[in-house]
Amino acid sequence: MRNLSAEETRLFYKLRFALLAYANRHLNIIPHVTAAEQISQQLVEQVARLRDALLAHPELLERFVAENPEQLPEQELAIVASWRHHLTGDFYIMRYLKSYTVFMNAKGESHLYGVLGLIDPLEVVLGGAPLPVMVTATLLPFGNRIIYDGILMPYRVAFGGSIRASLSREYGRLKEREGIIEQLVGPSGKPQIRTSLDRRTPSRPAPDWRSVVDGIVAQTEKMRQSDTKLQGAAFGLLRAAASLAQATLQEQDAEAEAEAARRLRSVRTAMTRLEKLLYEEE
Repeated sequence: MRNLSAEETRLFYKLRFALLAYANRHLNIIPHVTAAEQISQQLVEQVARLRDALLAHPELLERFVAENPEQLPEQELAIVASWRHHLTGDFYIMRYLKSYTVFMNAKGESHLYGVLGLIDPLEVVLGGAPLPVMVTATLLPFGNRIIYDGILMPYRVAFGGSIRASLSREYGRLKEREGIIEQLVGPSGKPQIRTSLDRRTPSRPAPDWRSVVDGIVAQTEKMRQSDTKLQGAAFGLLRAAASLAQATLQEQDAEAEAEAARRLRSVRTAMTRLEKLLYEEE
């Protein structure tokens, strides 16, 4: 299920509107609005202005938690307090998965976030727009999950094939390396990251294939003679693929990744040469 339950959604809006009404009583962004019930009657643009003003004055959240003007139970007040760990900015919406929608930072250091919808799944909110979609959003902790604050501001921009491919590669790299962040705070209300990788069943480590691959690389380097151009191209692809496999078995850092990318380009070049020769044979 990619969104909160109806009961959880009602609780979120109860807390969110109470906080926004408190902020408006101090900032007067929306004239004559002082009660939480009035917030729900405002245009989304007005609520967004109030939300932005609240983000610019984080001390108001701290005062709300300290004063507890709505006499919220401790557990509900803790949810509001956890919102000090919000994430606001531009994101790419990358995937609709079974459990949540995946957001990826559009600026700065990239991470993936599993975000739940509120009344409707985000796919419905976005009208089924093809992904990726770039939006401005505020992500909030909600217990051990992540939601958004009910306001999404999509950019009216279409991405070309090369940009979509680049974003997809970054998504795959992040998902493999660090997983999808599913939790921002722990039970204590302090930052505590949990990712999709934490749910993986530990697997037995793979054998150390380095000596085997090194041997294959050494053997393919000897395969420089061939009877036909087609054989030579196939041997060249074999050498390039073995060299790429060798690079992936090194300790991975920025330099090693750059070397693997270089060898991948060699594989593509060898594959192109082989394809051209095959088409000529036809």
